[in-house]
Amino acid sequence: IFMGDFINIDCPFRTVDSLLKKFENELSIIIVDIHAEATSEKSAMGWYLDGRVSAVLGTHTHVQTSDERILPQKTAYITDVGMVGSIDSILGVKKEKVIKMLLTQRPVSFTVEKKNIVLNSVIIELDEKTGEALSIKRVNTPFNI
Repeated sequence: IFMGDFINIDCPFRTVDSLLKKFENELSIIIVDIHAEATSEKSAMGWYLDGRVSAVLGTHTHVQTSDERILPQKTAYITDVGMVGSIDSILGVKKEKVIKMLLTQRPVSFTVEKKNIVLNSVIIELDEKTGEALSIKRVNTPFNI
């Protein structure tokens, strides 16, 4: 949606269809990471692959969503897993740097914020034989480095 004509890539839906066909009957567990800006793209991919893969995990926005669920055909889904980075930052970068860039409209050297780190993830329980998702749980663990 946001890339427009700036990048020449194939449709992710056709690409995943091709990959699933290539590995048909070879894998019981398939986890798809959809790296996209728009939540609608991630949601569409989740519904499109429901029952065909074990899990669809959205990434990119660095903000963990609270919509984890098992879709009707037993695919685990979350719109965005989140990040490992500082909660007192902008996408893991020192907030002052990003604000300066936005205010000046000039490039700024980014610096990673290292305080108040959070580990976002999910734990998914899968049936080893069928690949069906049995449960999905968000992980949101703070720690310091």
